[in-house]
Amino acid sequence: MLAVIAAALFMAWAIGANDSAKAVGTAVGSGIIGFKRAVLVIAVFVTMGAILGGSGVSNTVSGLAKGMDWPQIGLVLFSAASAVTIASLWGNPISTTQAIIGALVGASLALNIPVNWYVVGKIILTWIISPVLAGALSITIYILYKRILNGIKHIETLELTQKWLAFIASAYASFNLGTNELANVIGLADGGFSTRVFLALTLGAGALTFSYKVMMTVGKDLAPLGPTSGFSAQMGAALSVTMANIFGIPVSSGQAIVGAISGVSIYKGGPVNKKALKGILRGWITAPLGAGLLAFLLIKMLAAL
Repeated sequence: MLAVIAAALFMAWAIGANDSAKAVGTAVGSGIIGFKRAVLVIAVFVTMGAILGGSGVSNTVSGLAKGMDWPQIGLVLFSAASAVTIASLWGNPISTTQAIIGALVGASLALNIPVNWYVVGKIILTWIISPVLAGALSITIYILYKRILNGIKHIETLELTQKWLAFIASAYASFNLGTNELANVIGLADGGFSTRVFLALTLGAGALTFSYKVMMTVGKDLAPLGPTSGFSAQMGAALSVTMANIFGIPVSSGQAIVGAISGVSIYKGGPVNKKALKGILRGWITAPLGAGLLAFLLIKMLAAL
């Protein structure tokens, strides 16, 4: 059990290093919120999401781990966290949810446990729908937001409005990290209240120590964002993740924010960094495959001992 807790903490740290960029990257990249203040927002609201969020996502993930013992679950978390950490070293925002699902499938195949392909297929389908929905929502929000801002005549009021809305969007997205991405880990670690809090704080530590490079990829490299487009992308992505959470489906906030940023940038007639986008898309494929292969090999090695 101690090995599972250690692996869960590693996974929570890896989520903080990678996924926190998707919660606050647009706000930091557009210069509205400073990096350290953004990390504080993450720590507070991820903890709230982990505690107050529903159990739908964690139940879905734990259901895919049926038939696995604690050492095997520990290897699943370690494999997923390793894949995410490697991506973070490259500054590549990938899907931690995909990495965990990939590791679970790899472990199930190694153990000859039947994989619930219906659930896996439903999850994969949402990975395709999520960025498209986030892009559509971000464009809608951008149109409405521009109309509101055009009605504000005073510069001070305009700046204050943008700062507060950027903070709200970042807090909302951070809350979603607790109810979605961290819920994946909670579901596997079978965590109670104290475990949820500790995992959330560890996620915050990952954001503080290792997230800046990924944050810049999301907030600056993919597409140039101003305060208005940054808020619209962040809120559109967060809303799409919330819709999935309602149905207990683990989705990727990374895919959502990439879809949102690309959607609102294209709508504005702005550029999208195709090289950065290709690298991100490549990571979406290699992360679950790499995590699944590593989990498969490690569990086979454990069985041979």
